[in-house]
Amino acid sequence: MSRAVASNEGPIKLLVMDLDGTLLPHDGEISARTIAAIRAARDLGVHTTISSGRNIPSFLHHAQRVGVNGPLLGMQGAIARDLPVAGEEGLGKLLRHVPFPSHLGSRAVAWCSENGLWGHAVIRELYRFDERDPHRATYEKWFGPNSPERLDAVEDLVAHLASKRLFLSKVVAHAPAGHPESSLASARAALGGELDVTISHPEYLEFTAPGVNKGSGVRWLSRRLGIPLAQTMAIGDQYNDLEMIQAVGHGVAMAGAPDAVQAAARYVAPPVDEDGAARMIERLILGSGGE
Repeated sequence: MSRAVASNEGPIKLLVMDLDGTLLPHDGEISARTIAAIRAARDLGVHTTISSGRNIPSFLHHAQRVGVNGPLLGMQGAIARDLPVAGEEGLGKLLRHVPFPSHLGSRAVAWCSENGLWGHAVIRELYRFDERDPHRATYEKWFGPNSPERLDAVEDLVAHLASKRLFLSKVVAHAPAGHPESSLASARAALGGELDVTISHPEYLEFTAPGVNKGSGVRWLSRRLGIPLAQTMAIGDQYNDLEMIQAVGHGVAMAGAPDAVQAAARYVAPPVDEDGAARMIERLILGSGGE
Protein backbone atom coordinates (compact mmCIF):
# COMPACT_ATOMS: atom_id res chain seq x y z
CA MET A 1 0.00 0.00 0.00
CA SER A 2 2.77 2.46 0.88
CA ARG A 3 6.32 2.97 1.95
CA ALA A 4 7.07 4.09 5.50
CA VAL A 5 6.89 7.83 6.15
CA ALA A 6 10.28 9.32 7.05
CA SER A 7 10.17 10.65 10.60
CA ASN A 8 12.26 13.77 9.95
CA GLU A 9 9.94 15.28 7.31
CA GLY A 10 7.52 16.84 9.78
CA PRO A 11 3.73 16.94 9.51
CA ILE A 12 1.92 17.51 6.24
CA LYS A 13 1.06 21.22 5.96
CA LEU A 14 -0.14 21.51 2.36
CA LEU A 15 -2.69 19.26 0.61
CA VAL A 16 -3.10 19.62 -3.17
CA MET A 17 -5.74 17.49 -4.85
CA ASP A 18 -6.75 16.72 -8.41
CA LEU A 19 -10.49 16.85 -9.03
CA ASP A 20 -11.80 14.47 -11.72
CA GLY A 21 -11.14 10.82 -10.90
CA THR A 22 -9.60 11.78 -7.54
CA LEU A 23 -12.18 13.72 -5.52
CA LEU A 24 -14.95 13.59 -8.10
CA PRO A 25 -16.03 10.24 -9.57
CA HIS A 26 -16.75 10.40 -13.29
CA ASP A 27 -20.50 11.13 -13.64
CA GLY A 28 -20.75 11.35 -9.85
CA GLU A 29 -20.53 13.74 -6.90
CA ILE A 30 -17.84 14.41 -4.30
CA SER A 31 -18.77 12.20 -1.36
CA ALA A 32 -19.69 13.42 2.10
CA ARG A 33 -16.76 11.45 3.52
CA THR A 34 -14.31 13.17 1.17
CA ILE A 35 -15.65 16.63 2.02
CA ALA A 36 -15.50 15.85 5.74
CA ALA A 37 -11.88 14.64 5.50
CA ILE A 38 -10.75 17.74 3.59
CA ARG A 39 -12.50 20.08 6.03
CA ALA A 40 -11.02 18.22 9.00
CA ALA A 41 -7.52 18.60 7.51
CA ARG A 42 -8.16 22.30 6.93
CA ASP A 43 -9.39 22.70 10.50
CA LEU A 44 -6.12 21.16 11.72
CA GLY A 45 -4.26 23.97 9.98
CA VAL A 46 -3.36 22.10 6.76
CA HIS A 47 -3.59 24.39 3.73
CA THR A 48 -5.90 22.72 1.20
CA THR A 49 -6.52 23.37 -2.49
CA ILE A 50 -7.40 21.84 -5.87
CA SER A 51 -5.16 21.60 -8.94
CA SER A 52 -7.12 20.60 -12.03
CA GLY A 53 -6.69 20.36 -15.77
CA ARG A 54 -9.99 22.20 -15.99
CA ASN A 55 -10.31 25.94 -16.26
CA ILE A 56 -11.13 27.50 -12.89
CA PRO A 57 -14.71 28.56 -13.75
CA SER A 58 -15.46 24.89 -14.42
CA PHE A 59 -14.53 23.74 -10.90
CA LEU A 60 -14.91 26.81 -8.69
CA HIS A 61 -18.26 25.57 -7.37
CA HIS A 62 -16.67 22.25 -6.34
CA ALA A 63 -13.89 24.09 -4.49
CA GLN A 64 -16.39 26.29 -2.69
CA ARG A 65 -18.57 23.32 -1.73
CA VAL A 66 -15.63 21.37 -0.35
CA GLY A 67 -14.28 24.41 1.49
CA VAL A 68 -10.62 24.47 0.42
CA ASN A 69 -8.35 27.42 1.23
CA GLY A 70 -7.04 28.07 -2.28
CA PRO A 71 -5.42 29.51 -4.33
CA LEU A 72 -6.92 27.31 -7.04
CA LEU A 73 -4.68 25.99 -9.81
CA GLY A 74 -6.24 25.40 -13.22
CA MET A 75 -5.26 24.27 -16.71
CA GLN A 76 -2.31 22.13 -15.53
CA GLY A 77 -0.98 25.01 -13.42
CA ALA A 78 -1.06 27.57 -16.23
CA ILE A 79 -3.40 29.75 -14.17
CA ALA A 80 -3.97 30.40 -10.47
CA ARG A 81 -6.60 32.45 -8.70
CA ASP A 82 -7.52 33.27 -5.13
CA LEU A 83 -10.95 32.04 -4.11
CA PRO A 84 -13.50 34.87 -4.22
CA VAL A 85 -14.17 36.23 -0.76
CA ALA A 86 -17.71 36.11 0.63
CA GLY A 87 -19.95 38.43 -1.36
CA GLU A 88 -17.37 38.97 -4.12
CA GLU A 89 -18.52 38.41 -7.70
CA GLY A 90 -16.29 36.87 -10.32
CA LEU A 91 -13.59 34.22 -10.26
CA GLY A 92 -11.20 35.61 -7.65
CA LYS A 93 -7.96 37.56 -8.04
CA LEU A 94 -5.67 36.35 -10.82
CA LEU A 95 -2.30 35.38 -9.31
CA ARG A 96 -0.54 33.54 -12.12
CA HIS A 97 -0.96 33.01 -15.85
CA VAL A 98 1.70 31.35 -18.00
CA PRO A 99 0.49 31.38 -21.63
CA PHE A 100 2.14 30.62 -24.96
CA PRO A 101 1.92 32.41 -28.34
CA SER A 102 -0.87 31.46 -30.69
CA HIS A 103 1.45 30.48 -33.55
CA LEU A 104 2.48 27.50 -31.40
CA GLY A 105 -1.19 26.82 -30.74
CA SER A 106 -1.73 26.76 -34.50
CA ARG A 107 0.96 24.11 -34.83
CA ALA A 108 -0.61 22.07 -32.04
CA VAL A 109 -4.09 22.22 -33.58
CA ALA A 110 -2.65 21.36 -37.01
CA TRP A 111 -0.84 18.35 -35.51
CA CYS A 112 -4.12 17.26 -33.94
CA SER A 113 -5.91 17.45 -37.27
CA GLU A 114 -3.16 15.46 -38.99
CA ASN A 115 -3.50 12.75 -36.33
CA GLY A 116 -7.27 12.30 -36.26
CA LEU A 117 -7.96 14.64 -33.33
CA TRP A 118 -9.98 17.82 -32.93
CA GLY A 119 -8.18 20.59 -31.04
CA HIS A 120 -9.50 23.83 -29.59
CA ALA A 121 -7.76 26.78 -27.91
CA VAL A 122 -8.37 28.16 -24.43
CA ILE A 123 -7.56 31.85 -23.90
CA ARG A 124 -7.97 32.30 -20.15
CA GLU A 125 -11.74 31.91 -19.73
CA LEU A 126 -12.58 31.83 -23.47
CA TYR A 127 -12.81 28.59 -25.49
CA ARG A 128 -12.22 29.01 -29.23
CA PHE A 129 -13.23 26.22 -31.64
CA ASP A 130 -13.02 25.47 -35.31
CA GLU A 131 -16.56 25.74 -36.68
CA ARG A 132 -16.32 22.15 -37.93
CA ASP A 133 -15.39 20.69 -34.53
CA PRO A 134 -18.22 18.39 -33.40
CA HIS A 135 -17.18 18.78 -29.73
CA ARG A 136 -18.27 22.41 -29.74
CA ALA A 137 -21.89 21.31 -29.13
CA THR A 138 -20.84 19.37 -26.02
CA TYR A 139 -19.23 22.47 -24.52
CA GLU A 140 -22.25 24.59 -25.39
CA LYS A 141 -24.36 22.13 -23.42
CA TRP A 142 -21.91 22.19 -20.48
CA PHE A 143 -21.76 25.99 -20.36
CA GLY A 144 -25.51 26.40 -20.81
CA PRO A 145 -26.62 30.04 -20.64
CA ASN A 146 -22.98 31.15 -20.24
CA SER A 147 -22.00 29.76 -23.66
CA PRO A 148 -22.09 33.09 -25.56
CA GLU A 149 -19.50 34.63 -23.22
CA ARG A 150 -17.38 31.49 -22.71
CA LEU A 151 -17.21 30.04 -26.22
CA ASP A 152 -16.82 31.11 -29.84
CA ALA A 153 -15.81 29.57 -33.18
CA VAL A 154 -13.87 30.56 -36.29
CA GLU A 155 -13.92 29.18 -39.81
CA ASP A 156 -10.37 27.78 -39.74
CA LEU A 157 -8.78 27.61 -36.28
CA VAL A 158 -5.30 26.70 -37.57
CA ALA A 159 -5.17 29.74 -39.87
CA HIS A 160 -6.76 31.98 -37.26
CA LEU A 161 -4.19 31.15 -34.59
CA ALA A 162 -1.33 31.50 -37.09
CA SER A 163 -2.45 34.97 -38.17
CA LYS A 164 -3.35 36.50 -34.79
CA ARG A 165 -1.12 37.69 -31.96
CA LEU A 166 -2.84 35.89 -29.09
CA PHE A 167 -1.61 34.21 -25.93
CA LEU A 168 -3.17 30.84 -25.15
CA SER A 169 -3.53 29.10 -21.82
CA LYS A 170 -3.73 25.67 -23.44
CA VAL A 171 -4.85 23.65 -26.44
CA VAL A 172 -7.11 20.65 -25.81
CA ALA A 173 -7.48 17.76 -28.26
CA HIS A 174 -10.43 15.37 -28.19
CA ALA A 175 -10.45 11.75 -29.32
CA PRO A 176 -12.07 8.43 -28.46
CA ALA A 177 -10.94 6.93 -25.15
CA GLY A 178 -7.44 5.49 -25.42
CA HIS A 179 -6.45 7.46 -28.54
CA PRO A 180 -4.69 10.26 -26.59
CA GLU A 181 -2.55 7.72 -24.73
CA SER A 182 -1.46 6.12 -27.99
CA SER A 183 -0.69 9.59 -29.42
CA LEU A 184 1.20 11.05 -26.45
CA ALA A 185 4.71 10.01 -27.50
CA SER A 186 4.13 11.22 -31.06
CA ALA A 187 2.82 14.59 -29.88
CA ARG A 188 5.80 15.06 -27.58
CA ALA A 189 8.18 14.14 -30.39
CA ALA A 190 6.55 16.68 -32.70
CA LEU A 191 6.19 19.56 -30.24
CA GLY A 192 8.38 18.70 -27.27
CA GLY A 193 10.60 21.57 -26.17
CA GLU A 194 8.14 24.10 -27.58
CA LEU A 195 5.07 22.94 -25.64
CA ASP A 196 4.39 20.56 -22.76
CA VAL A 197 2.03 17.73 -23.69
CA THR A 198 0.04 15.58 -21.29
CA ILE A 199 -3.15 13.55 -20.83
CA SER A 200 -5.74 14.84 -18.39
CA HIS A 201 -8.46 12.29 -19.17
CA PRO A 202 -8.66 9.15 -21.34
CA GLU A 203 -10.21 11.33 -24.08
CA TYR A 204 -8.15 14.55 -23.70
CA LEU A 205 -4.64 15.38 -24.90
CA GLU A 206 -3.47 18.82 -23.69
CA PHE A 207 -0.75 21.29 -24.73
CA THR A 208 0.60 24.00 -22.40
CA ALA A 209 3.55 26.40 -22.34
CA PRO A 210 7.00 24.81 -21.85
CA GLY A 211 7.52 23.81 -18.25
CA VAL A 212 3.86 24.35 -17.34
CA ASN A 213 2.43 21.32 -15.57
CA LYS A 214 0.97 20.49 -12.19
CA GLY A 215 4.48 19.93 -10.84
CA SER A 216 5.58 23.49 -11.60
CA GLY A 217 2.23 24.65 -10.23
CA VAL A 218 2.70 22.96 -6.87
CA ARG A 219 6.27 24.28 -6.64
CA TRP A 220 4.97 27.80 -7.25
CA LEU A 221 2.31 27.32 -4.56
CA SER A 222 4.84 25.87 -2.10
CA ARG A 223 7.05 28.95 -2.51
CA ARG A 224 4.11 31.34 -2.23
CA LEU A 225 2.86 29.76 0.99
CA GLY A 226 6.30 29.10 2.47
CA ILE A 227 5.53 25.41 2.95
CA PRO A 228 8.27 22.91 2.03
CA LEU A 229 7.49 20.40 -0.69
CA ALA A 230 8.62 17.70 1.75
CA GLN A 231 5.59 18.61 3.89
CA THR A 232 3.19 18.63 0.96
CA MET A 233 0.75 15.88 -0.02
CA ALA A 234 -0.57 15.67 -3.59
CA ILE A 235 -3.19 13.25 -4.89
CA GLY A 236 -3.99 12.46 -8.54
CA ASP A 237 -5.07 9.82 -11.01
CA GLN A 238 -3.76 10.69 -14.49
CA TYR A 239 -0.64 11.45 -16.53
CA ASN A 240 -1.10 15.17 -15.89
CA ASP A 241 -0.69 14.50 -12.15
CA LEU A 242 2.67 12.76 -12.58
CA GLU A 243 4.95 15.80 -12.11
CA MET A 244 2.91 17.00 -9.12
CA ILE A 245 3.15 13.60 -7.43
CA GLN A 246 6.90 13.45 -8.12
CA ALA A 247 7.48 16.97 -6.77
CA VAL A 248 6.13 16.49 -3.25
CA GLY A 249 7.13 14.51 -0.19
CA HIS A 250 3.82 12.66 0.01
CA GLY A 251 2.69 11.78 -3.52
CA VAL A 252 -0.48 9.70 -3.77
CA ALA A 253 -1.76 7.97 -6.93
CA MET A 254 -5.30 6.71 -7.15
CA ALA A 255 -5.89 3.03 -7.88
CA GLY A 256 -6.38 2.72 -11.62
CA ALA A 257 -3.92 5.50 -12.43
CA PRO A 258 -1.52 4.72 -15.32
CA ASP A 259 1.42 2.53 -14.30
CA ALA A 260 3.92 5.39 -14.61
CA VAL A 261 1.88 7.52 -12.21
CA GLN A 262 1.55 4.74 -9.65
CA ALA A 263 5.27 4.01 -9.92
CA ALA A 264 6.08 7.66 -9.13
CA ALA A 265 3.82 7.76 -6.08
CA ARG A 266 4.82 7.10 -2.50
CA TYR A 267 1.34 5.75 -1.76
CA VAL A 268 -1.49 4.22 -3.79
CA ALA A 269 -5.01 5.06 -2.65
CA PRO A 270 -8.14 2.95 -3.05
CA PRO A 271 -10.41 3.85 -6.01
CA VAL A 272 -12.34 7.11 -6.08
CA ASP A 273 -15.62 5.19 -5.80
CA GLU A 274 -14.34 3.81 -2.48
CA ASP A 275 -13.43 7.26 -1.10
CA GLY A 276 -9.75 6.62 -1.76
CA ALA A 277 -8.65 10.26 -1.38
CA ALA A 278 -10.59 10.64 1.85
CA ARG A 279 -9.08 7.47 3.27
CA MET A 280 -5.52 8.66 2.54
CA ILE A 281 -6.24 12.06 4.13
CA GLU A 282 -7.62 10.28 7.18
CA ARG A 283 -4.58 8.05 7.38
CA LEU A 284 -1.74 10.48 6.62
CA ILE A 285 -3.10 13.75 8.03
CA LEU A 286 -5.87 12.94 10.50
CA GLY A 287 -4.23 9.79 11.90
CA SER A 288 -7.52 7.92 12.00
CA GLY A 289 -6.60 4.81 10.00
CA GLY A 290 -8.49 5.48 6.78
CA GLU A 291 -10.27 2.14 6.70
